[in-house]
Amino acid sequence: MNFLALPLSAQNVPNVTFQGPINITQGGTYTGNYRSNDSSTPAVTINTSQPVILEGCIIASASDLIRAGGGSNVTIRNSQGYGLTPTMDNVPRGRFIVISDGRNLVVENNYLDHTCGIVVYRWTGNGSTSETVRVRYNKATNIDGRFRNQISGSAQEYNGSFIGFNTVQGVANMEVAFNQVINTPNECSTGDIINFYNASGTASSPVRVHDNFIKGAYPYPANGTSYSGTGMTTDGDGSSPSTTTAYVEAYNNQFLATSNASMNIAAGHDNYYHDNRLITSSYFPDGTPMRAVYAATSIFNSYQMPSNVFFGNRVENNTIGFRSVGYSIPYPDRHDLSYGNCTPCTGTTHLPNPITLQTEDNEFTLWQQKLQQNGITVGANGGGPATTPTTPTTPTTPTTPTTPPTSGGTTGSGNTGSTPMTGPSGYSFFRGLNLNGSAVTLDGNNWEAASGAAGVTVNATPYSAPNVALTPNTDAGRADMIRNFVYGRNVTASVGNVANGTYGVYLYVWEDNNAETYDISVQGQTVRSGFNSGSAGSWQRIGPFTANVTNGTISVATSGGDANLSGIEIWKQNAAAANQNPTVALTAASSVTVNTALALSATAADPDGTIAKVEFFNGSTKLGEDTSAPYTLSYTPTATGTLSLTAKATDNAGAAATSTAVSVTVAAAQTTTPPATGGGSTTGPSGYTFFRGLNVNGSAMTLDGNAWEAGNAANVSYTGGSPLTSSVALNPSTDASRTDLIRSFIWGYHVTASVGNVANGTYAVYLYVFEDNSPETYDISVEGQKVLPAFNSGTGGSWKRVGPFTANVTDGNISVDLQGGAANLSGIEIWKQSTTTPTTPPTTTPTTRTLFRAINVNGSASTIDGLSYEAGNTAANVSTNGTRLATPNVTLNPATDAARAGMIRSFVYGQNLRYNVTNVPNGTYEVAYYLFEDNAAETFSATVNGQTLLTNYNSGPAGTWRKTTPLRVTVTNGQILLQTSGGYANVSGVEIFKVQ
Repeated sequence: MNFLALPLSAQNVPNVTFQGPINITQGGTYTGNYRSNDSSTPAVTINTSQPVILEGCIIASASDLIRAGGGSNVTIRNSQGYGLTPTMDNVPRGRFIVISDGRNLVVENNYLDHTCGIVVYRWTGNGSTSETVRVRYNKATNIDGRFRNQISGSAQEYNGSFIGFNTVQGVANMEVAFNQVINTPNECSTGDIINFYNASGTASSPVRVHDNFIKGAYPYPANGTSYSGTGMTTDGDGSSPSTTTAYVEAYNNQFLATSNASMNIAAGHDNYYHDNRLITSSYFPDGTPMRAVYAATSIFNSYQMPSNVFFGNRVENNTIGFRSVGYSIPYPDRHDLSYGNCTPCTGTTHLPNPITLQTEDNEFTLWQQKLQQNGITVGANGGGPATTPTTPTTPTTPTTPTTPPTSGGTTGSGNTGSTPMTGPSGYSFFRGLNLNGSAVTLDGNNWEAASGAAGVTVNATPYSAPNVALTPNTDAGRADMIRNFVYGRNVTASVGNVANGTYGVYLYVWEDNNAETYDISVQGQTVRSGFNSGSAGSWQRIGPFTANVTNGTISVATSGGDANLSGIEIWKQNAAAANQNPTVALTAASSVTVNTALALSATAADPDGTIAKVEFFNGSTKLGEDTSAPYTLSYTPTATGTLSLTAKATDNAGAAATSTAVSVTVAAAQTTTPPATGGGSTTGPSGYTFFRGLNVNGSAMTLDGNAWEAGNAANVSYTGGSPLTSSVALNPSTDASRTDLIRSFIWGYHVTASVGNVANGTYAVYLYVFEDNSPETYDISVEGQKVLPAFNSGTGGSWKRVGPFTANVTDGNISVDLQGGAANLSGIEIWKQSTTTPTTPPTTTPTTRTLFRAINVNGSASTIDGLSYEAGNTAANVSTNGTRLATPNVTLNPATDAARAGMIRSFVYGQNLRYNVTNVPNGTYEVAYYLFEDNAAETFSATVNGQTLLTNYNSGPAGTWRKTTPLRVTVTNGQILLQTSGGYANVSGVEIFKVQ
């Protein structure tokens, strides 16, 4: 077994003196450093319903850091939490806080490191603002549920979440906002970063999940191929409208680098995701590819609930760039909206290709700007390690407007009057409005009385509090303006007659009484969420907030608690100097073979700004774009002829320039026409020698004088294909050996093949494809490059030897991918480019396969393909967590013999299904499973002893069945364990052969 090393403790535990674990039985404020080195004892236990405040604490624990019982009222602020390595096997690191049947929870401005996050289980509070859940302004690194005895690829881990709500139902005023969560590959073990399981807000007060920055949701180890976690998911098996997940609104969040998915709605009703940014490049920070990637977002009824439980869910107006190799939604290698599961997803802005690590880093820059604009610092007193983008490169200038810089420390602070307050650099004073006072001169600028001012309307109650002492003190004119104000729970103000353009807006707010909390918006956009007014006398000049005016009006509004608004100060952006156009030049080879990648490279510069993007065109057809230097694109032409290629550079101000056209000749590829009879032979391309031939669903053979291997030869694997044979007459006819190869194939809607142990170099790949039935259309790719898009298989009996397709091997593997329609793959033929030393094809040591066990998982003993199957209900040394079911009336596709049909229709099923065969002597085995769909299509992944068997496998419509390609596994612990993740899986049979 391959044990992966775990850090002995979180790397950043401060070197301070800790007290032992503490048990709190009285309310009050607690400030101290608490630690538990025992996985069975929390560092802090709260056993009182009186309000408890943990302020400025440092907490480290091998168990839960904080555990609170029924009726708890807990506030945690400006504290740091560190998860320590567990002190016993098979338990995860502790949760930052787990609160059960709580009454009130506030978690604000904390730092979490290597914990399992926040868990809220059931609720006893009434949903008022003082009995709800608020999690805001926190910083978390590496949500980490690994066991200390973690085994590579095993399930020995707890998939932690930054926050998980479990059976917290019908609670108003819940909020998760302005949190930063960054996970590092192989330093974390995560499920859904944000999860709602049978949890809900109310129709009038949905849960608000907004303005969070989430980066990294990975399997462990990170390069695993199976992962069911997401950035955020609504979840749960609640079977009624009141017990399922409902009334969750998620908006203005950023989800980056999320394996599997960014945001899913998998359960519940009236859940609404909108105006989020979902960006995944599918690369780890070191540039290696992520393997467990699916789609950005989806809406699907995971628990198959009726229409009165699963309804009214929406995904709207999100910005998405989610790279997922092999999909084309909406661009090549993109899966922005889950295929077949996102019909209600509307208003999506699809970022252009390519989506890169630089694209992700740009999102971090936007996040920092958002924090600055809102005057927010995340973490404990700004604590926790500083977080920087994962790739140390200079981000591209964002395309969205940025907040004008703040000068002189005026944002969020008062001023004594010794230094005049100014506006942002590059802006000029436009108007100042004293909302409940007379005209006044402030900082040398003339302010107007709002009452009677042209184009100004204010909806609020005027009030004066002349005797309240201001904090901080300021000059007399400003003090008088501040103390004369308008107030209300929904203050609105509008300034008209404003020329279209960009403005910076400051607001004077203050508190004359008790602290209030409210939201502030400018131009309809929330600029301060949960703003706290402070104690009596506190005042602030907040801003500048960007107002891009297109309708002649600037609007300001507040909502929530009572807000006191004293003044509005508006500055106009100065006219910029005339922008100069960028320059650009394109280089490319003068010729290329059809279906072979062509490298395009452009140089671009801008004399007075930066390059925002470089687009590549063939004539007027856009091929793609690059947003960071060096500006490159790999383009594969699919037809012969002449290309007229240009590059178009656009600068940060929108000016563009186009390069001189480059002409490229696309030559025909060498092709081999299949012989019409057995009288001839088929060769490879000139200058190449035969390397390997694989009879995909057959045995070793000789073809065209070359020794072909059986499809299950060493260093060869397949996914997504079911074995099948056919007796249909071939067209054209061919020799007997080739006929046998063609008619025995694997088929599926997404078939992949991988040939390993290939020395780096240049190879030519041919594929034998066949149609046994009706025409199908699918794409064929080699080495991740689409070589035959929309290939038509022809009528029944048609076959082709397609190729050669160039494979430039740098990683020791040749990959083949067929997806779209039902594709039949019969053979793979590989030739190696000749060198001065002839290449000797690898030899394969013959193997002997002996049946070890065949099990009819939920049926009686039977004989199938000459193998004796055991009855699954009475089989010894077998265990499963699945539910047994038989569906004898479902029509199978494809049809099969009676014995096999009886076995297929009787199965075990479940999510996260386990089927374990024990008492297996150590050694090497080949394992195949029969899978079946009795209802609607499901998508799941599967492993055997930690090795990938299937990734995001689609089970197909009712009646579909397949036998998986035999997977070779090495048994060292006496068991062969099948595990699935994702949707429901139906397993009907298993065959196990001992390999010697």
